[in-house]
Amino acid sequence: MSISHLSPQPHPQTAGRVIDDEAVLILTDVGEVTVLNSVGARIFELSDGHHTVAQITECIIDEFDVSATVAEQDVTSFVESMVAQNVLVFSAETAQ
Repeated sequence: MSISHLSPQPHPQTAGRVIDDEAVLILTDVGEVTVLNSVGARIFELSDGHHTVAQITECIIDEFDVSATVAEQDVTSFVESMVAQNVLVFSAETAQ
């Protein structure tokens, strides 16, 4: 199933802040802190429930030195991983 049309957003139990091109995430329900690199931080920052995975991928292509194929695979894999870890969820508006 393609997730390119879905819009990720932070899980209600996730708090995060981007600082100096890195993101610090606090997963309150499990008491974990995660630090993301600049690409992961940008993906998290764009995961606001308004940008689709496809739109996030386009931003990554524009802002980082990466091919469209690699960006699509990496963004999709990253978002799926963050959803599996309950860091991100898909917006109810796009998941229907």
